[in-house]
Parts: sequence; C-alpha cells; structure tokens
Amino acid sequence: MKRFASLILALCLILLCGCGAKAPVLPEKQFETPAPASEETAAARPVPAEAPELAPILAEVRERMHPGTAGSSLTAQQLAVQLLDWSMLTDMDEAQIRAAVDEFLEPLEHLERTEFALQMTSVSGAVDLLLGENSEALMDDIGGTEGTLWPWADAPAEKLEALFSASDAKSALIVPDPS
Repeated sequence: MKRFASLILALCLILLCGCGAKAPVLPEKQFETPAPASEETAAARPVPAEAPELAPILAEVRERMHPGTAGSSLTAQQLAVQLLDWSMLTDMDEAQIRAAVDEFLEPLEHLERTEFALQMTSVSGAVDLLLGENSEALMDDIGGTEGTLWPWADAPAEKLEALFSASDAKSALIVPDPS
C-alpha cells in the first residue's frame, strides 16, 4: 500500500513538473512612440467625412463609465477621446447639443440621470487632462493617437462646455416625484 501511494505521489510530482514548463516564447509586439503631430501630419491624417452621432457616444458613456472602479480613469480617457474627436467634427451648435442631451436623458429616471451626470463629470475631467500638457503620455497609455484627431488644439470649448453643462444641469433640475 505504501508503494502504491509513493508511486501515485511520484506520478503527481512528474505531472506537476510538466505543468511548470515554460510556455512558448511569443514574439514581442513592437510599440512605437508616436511622433508629436505637426501641421503636416495632422493634415495627412484621414478625417472621417462626417461627425459620429452624439447619442451612441452618450450611451457608451452610460454603459462603460463606472466612476470609482478599477480602470475607470482609463475608460474615462477613452470616452473623452471619442467626445473630443466628435467635437472637432460636429457641426451642431450649442442649442442643438443641449437638445440632443435633453433627448438622450428624457427616458431616464432621476437616479439614472444623476449617475449619468457623475459619469460625464469623470469624462469631463479626462477631457481636461487630454487637452493639457501631458496629453501625449496619456494617449500612449490608452493606445496611441492613430485613428484619432489628436492633438485637439482647436477643440471647440464652447461645444464641449454645452455638452457637459447640459448633462449636469439636466440631472440637477429634475426633482423626483415624492409619491
């Protein structure tokens, strides 16, 4: 019986040693640090023909942004990139932006609107960071600048302000029904 137990133990050790074998080495992905965008590279960058719709971006913010959770700052930065690109491409004026946000928020309950305001506050903070001095490093953290309109030196602040203030003000103005 002892021999049988010793044999089983030896087989288990052999199997465990085999499990600890090194995995095949995969070729390393080469990461390139993007060069700072100049006027020439910005002009050569393909620009979409038209701005994406705002409502799907807002829906993505509502779905993906969870302030205070692990990875939320990275998610906020990714969503901020989408909104910055949208702001550069859209031809909506401030009144149209506010109307689009109102339309998006209309079917939501008060608590959902309040949560959305917090989500947009996080994305707004990420927009501020991406428009700041360390934007290139932040863009590297979230995957680089390819496919974006970075740098957003000409980002229309009035459109972004209309967007963020509408999402915040709308949730604060709606008082829940006491019944």
